[in-house]
Amino acid sequence: MNDKIYVSFANLGSEKFFRNLFLFLFIFLMTLAQGWENILLFLFPLISFSFSMFFTILATNKWRTEFENRTINYQPLGAENKNADRLFFCALFQLFLLFWYGAESLYHPQLVDDYYMFFKIFLVFMYTYGFFWIFLDLWKNCRIDLILYGVKFNYTSEQSNNLRKNIEGVLNNLKLSTYRLISIISLLTFIIINILNSLDFLLNISIDLFPSFQYNLPGTGIEDSQPISFSIIFYTFLIVPPIITIILLIMTYNTINSINKRKIEKILSPLPKNIQKTILENLKLLNKRLMEEFRSD
Repeated sequence: MNDKIYVSFANLGSEKFFRNLFLFLFIFLMTLAQGWENILLFLFPLISFSFSMFFTILATNKWRTEFENRTINYQPLGAENKNADRLFFCALFQLFLLFWYGAESLYHPQLVDDYYMFFKIFLVFMYTYGFFWIFLDLWKNCRIDLILYGVKFNYTSEQSNNLRKNIEGVLNNLKLSTYRLISIISLLTFIIINILNSLDFLLNISIDLFPSFQYNLPGTGIEDSQPISFSIIFYTFLIVPPIITIILLIMTYNTINSINKRKIEKILSPLPKNIQKTILENLKLLNKRLMEEFRSD
C-alpha cells in the first residue's frame, strides 16, 4: 500500500452525506425565501452543519483505515458518525428557530420583541451545545484498539483464546489528565458564552453597555415593527466555539497518535513475528510519526 492515499471528490460522499445535505439546503432555502436581507444569523447553523459534514466524510471514508487483515480499530477523533449526527441535529434546530422567528416577524410583528429573548438564548445555546456535545463521551470513543479476532495463530484453540484475551485491547487512548483538560475547556466555553449571552441581553436592555447594530427581520417595518438589536459581543459567540473546538480536536488527534514505539513492541512481543509485522505495518500507515521512528532504527 502507498504511504499516500488520494481520495477523489466523488468518493467523499455517501447516502447519509447527500441526504443530510439535501435536507439542510431545502430548509435553508425555504427560510431564506422569507425575505432575510442579512445572513449573519444563518452563519450559526452553517458552521454547525459544516462540522457535521466534516465528521460525516470521516465516517464515510473510515474503511480506508481498515486493512485486509484488520488488526487495528483507529478512532483518533472519537465516534465520527455520532459526532456528525449530534451537530446535524443542532444545525437543524437552529434553522427551525430562524424559520419560526422569521415567520413570527411576518405574521405577528407586534410579538417580535416579546420572543426576542427566547430566540437569542436558544440560538446561542444550541450552537454552543453542539460543540460541547461531541466532547461528552470522548473518553470511551477516542482510541486505537488492537483487534485479534479472526487472526489465525499456529496454536491450539485454548492457547489462541488466552493470547487474544491477554493482548487484545487499547493500544492508545486519552490520558485522564488530557481528557479532563479537554472536558474543562469545552464545558467552560459552553457555560461562559451562554452566561455572557444572557447578561448581554439583560445589560443592553437596561444600560446599553456594549455598542450594538440593527438587524432587519423579514417582517421588519410591518405594523411599524422595529429591527432587533445585537451587541458587538454577539460576534464572539459565533467565532469562539468553532475555534476552541478545532484546537481541542487537534490536541485530541495529536495525543492519540503519540504512540510510544517501545510500548507497542512490548505489547506485541508475545505474538508471532508475522502477526507483529502485520500490526506494525498497519500502524505505520496510519501514523506518520511512528513510521519515521521505525525508519530511523
